[in-house]
Amino acid sequence: MRIVILLIVLVGSAMRPGLASARDVAIDTVDEDRNRAVVLAREGQLAESLELFASLRSAYPENRQLLFDETVVLVWAGEDRRAIANAASIDPATAPDYVVATVAKALRSAGEYASAAEWYEALLERNGNDPDALAGLAMSHADAGEFGEAFRAIAGMPTGEGQQARRAITEAYVYERQGRPLDSVVAYDRAIVADPGNREALRGKVLALRSLLLPRQALAVVEQHPGLLSDEEVMQLEADVVALKVRYESEAAYPEERRYEGIDRAIAALEAQLAREDLDPEVTRRLQFDYIVALGDRRRAADAVAAFEALPEDDTDLPAYLLASAGASYLQERQPERARELLELAVAMAPESLEYRFRLFFAYTDLQEHDLAIELTESLLERLPPARSEPSSRVVKGSDAYLRASILRGLAAAYSDRLAKSQGHFEAMLDEMPNNGDVRQELANVYRWRGWPDRSLDQFEQVLAVDPGLTAARVGRAHVRLDRRDYDLADAEIGELSLDYPDEPAVRALEERWEIYQRPEVQADARFGTSSGATFGQEQYSVDTAWFSSPYSYRYRAYLHTHDAYSEFPEGDSRRRRFGGGIEYRYRRWLASAGLSASREGGEVGLRSRLGYRYSDTITLSGRFETNSNATPLRGARVGVTSTLLAAEIDYAPHESASLSGAVTVIDLSDGNRTLSARATGGRRLVNLPEYKLTALGEIDASQSRRDDAPYFSPHWGLGWLVGLENDHTLHRRYDFALSHALTGRAGRYNQEGYGSGNVWDLGYIIRADIDRRWRAYAGVTRTSRIYDGIREYSTFYVAGMGARF
Repeated sequence: MRIVILLIVLVGSAMRPGLASARDVAIDTVDEDRNRAVVLAREGQLAESLELFASLRSAYPENRQLLFDETVVLVWAGEDRRAIANAASIDPATAPDYVVATVAKALRSAGEYASAAEWYEALLERNGNDPDALAGLAMSHADAGEFGEAFRAIAGMPTGEGQQARRAITEAYVYERQGRPLDSVVAYDRAIVADPGNREALRGKVLALRSLLLPRQALAVVEQHPGLLSDEEVMQLEADVVALKVRYESEAAYPEERRYEGIDRAIAALEAQLAREDLDPEVTRRLQFDYIVALGDRRRAADAVAAFEALPEDDTDLPAYLLASAGASYLQERQPERARELLELAVAMAPESLEYRFRLFFAYTDLQEHDLAIELTESLLERLPPARSEPSSRVVKGSDAYLRASILRGLAAAYSDRLAKSQGHFEAMLDEMPNNGDVRQELANVYRWRGWPDRSLDQFEQVLAVDPGLTAARVGRAHVRLDRRDYDLADAEIGELSLDYPDEPAVRALEERWEIYQRPEVQADARFGTSSGATFGQEQYSVDTAWFSSPYSYRYRAYLHTHDAYSEFPEGDSRRRRFGGGIEYRYRRWLASAGLSASREGGEVGLRSRLGYRYSDTITLSGRFETNSNATPLRGARVGVTSTLLAAEIDYAPHESASLSGAVTVIDLSDGNRTLSARATGGRRLVNLPEYKLTALGEIDASQSRRDDAPYFSPHWGLGWLVGLENDHTLHRRYDFALSHALTGRAGRYNQEGYGSGNVWDLGYIIRADIDRRWRAYAGVTRTSRIYDGIREYSTFYVAGMGARF
């Protein structure tokens, strides 16, 4: 056992110099216990080691080796005062070197600089060239403010190979204590040149840069050499960056849940300073600028805007960094005109800043000034090199700035409704850099905007498989899950994002969308007008309203609906007034509803049901079944005719600019008649500009009836077609509000058995207002010309409607 302990002590002594070797000590009981205490100390069990030393010293007070070893362990444990108390019984002239050096260090740490110098001098009397003793002596003099003595000690330090770094680090320390931080940085740089991996020199340089009010440069060193500073020290540096006006974005390197600690500390410190009454006006002005920037970085945009607007009106000499920060806050507060003004000023003052231009891009897009946004991205790509090479290196890397500008080019196309162009741009980028999550994420967004939720989700999943914490991709995935009606998964994702990023604007927008979805909904549509003929009535109107409850278990909604219709015929008026209710089911690929309806005058209970299935990103299938259907012509309902309806529909939308729908409907009427009809409609965008869109329209209808002698219009067979154009113009758009109008004209032919064919046409105008995400409304007028049983009729109808979630 003693041999094992002796070997442990010998190995430990080689690894950590400073304790006496056990091989020169007689192996008896006290030495065995001392060796055990040494082993405990080297294993980090300092409290247990000191407890054993206290017991041994009490039993053997005259044992000098116990005194020496306990003193060293006390310093290891941070017990400098107890070590100094032990030193009262130690003569530095005769004690071992490691004990003298340890006591000198404890005296320096305790602020007893003169005594520390004396102990270092004792070491130098034995070896005048001891570099550690000379460094300790120089730092002790520097701590005491004796800078001349400190530099004399440094002058005696060795200058041979391997000693330059030690000497430069000591010199840097003296400069720091002397209040010469710039000279300190220069000295640390000399140490780093002599020993590039010297972490003491690197750490000293970082702290010196901070004292020079250059925290951003200090952070750059930390980023190149991880582990130099603790998380707490990094947070302090980042708080300094905010307070010293050199931060334009949050660059927190500590854990996400603590990402705002540094900024919050800076804001608290700035608020405390601004509350003082003894500040110089110019200092107050600079602190106010710092405060506005810090609030913006903290995502407290409303507070930042308020603080900016509180600045004196006659203070027009504002720095570019402040204008850019305030501009970003105005943009977050949805004041893009003011944001653009400030950001353009910042760019003019600092044209070399890429960050200001990147922010200006989003001001342009928010203002719908897409040409300016595109021009800005093109100018960036022209001035930025696609790649960069490291100094003194043959390694060539892609330029982050160029990549960001290229992503903005793709977004500029998307925001201006050129989604196909945007898709091609991002797919080409992804071919070159298939592992770039930012590019793939933006492509996923474009797929979603083109109406392809499955393709979009696949891209988001690939991004998050590589980087699970990418916030923008998580937000995008939550949106596409809502699009796909994956409500349970979306709810879980939104809940996590709300906890992790409550201040993120994109997360707040996602929360708002989800909150609106869970509100009750009201829909109303009305149509009224006159006709020159009586086929469907001379005076007519119809009003349909529906109320939907808040969802239950994500996917179920109760609904109530009413239907009112009236037509005036020569033989008498006809009126239909019905109400009903039921359940709607919406979940993933399915959309279904079922309910009952009845006449408000009593009787005529009918079933209303619908089933829809999203087969793919581009194809949706649906069907309807109704009894006592509202499809019964009012002229037939007047004489008691009822009907049962069965319909099958298919919708094909290859992308946002094209659609094709088809439907086949069978109506069985209670008077023995049966009608079979088929319809196909389609549209293709011809012009697609942000404010103007021109769409080609087409429609073909065919019908066949069992009876052609019914009291209502019931041709044995009929065939008609229409083609036309829809001109859609956006009058004004601002975030969620949009005001647009459309003029539609169509012309074609209708052929009816027994009556031949004739030209038909319609012309319509509609104005739409999307007030916000919750409210929308429309109103319009339509003029038509149709032929029924060979008689031409002209009609004018007015339409209006609204939808709301409240």
